[in-house]
Amino acid sequence: MSLMGTLGKVAMGIVVAKGIGKMMGGGGRTGGSGGGLGDLLGGLISGGPSKDSAGGLGGVLDSLGGGSKISKNSGGGGLGDLLNSALNDEAATYTTAEQESEAEVLLRAMIYAAKADGHLDDAEKNKILENLGDERSFVENELMSPRDVEGFIRSVPRGMEKQVYMMSLFAIDLDSNEEAHYLDELAKGLNISHQDCNAIHEKLGAPAIYS
Repeated sequence: MSLMGTLGKVAMGIVVAKGIGKMMGGGGRTGGSGGGLGDLLGGLISGGPSKDSAGGLGGVLDSLGGGSKISKNSGGGGLGDLLNSALNDEAATYTTAEQESEAEVLLRAMIYAAKADGHLDDAEKNKILENLGDERSFVENELMSPRDVEGFIRSVPRGMEKQVYMMSLFAIDLDSNEEAHYLDELAKGLNISHQDCNAIHEKLGAPAIYS
């Protein structure tokens, strides 16, 4: 089971579960005059230029730094390259053990965030799980298990804090107090400043939670 491939499949499942139409149609998280998450996902889904490490969700991920030196310099590309490939359902390139470990952290970040508002219903779960094969049981167990936010925060490798926050933000609609509270708890636990949080929100075209 490739956790990097699983990360891409779950990311796409979350997009569908949360309502891709809202993201792609100029509403929701897209920012002012275009840009934002809608454009990022549009390029990834259509197979456009965002596949390149300079764009797409992977480009945003890489822009936040973090990850092991092996992940950045290995022949298989960094986390952003691998995530963009996974989102485009391309054949997985070779991934190192460290890349797989980092993918697991980001996968858990998305799953924890998706459960933040307490309203992940069966239909949403099915959308997240429907394209998974051997990895289905792993993701299903994570969806069903109780959240241990403090334990998850302790598990985040040093340097990946902003990437974890970004993937958490990606996984939610940010339309409830519970989700805003969860992001605030995550930011405090990961020692991410209000300014840096707002900058990540801007990258994804999401409303800021700090004034």
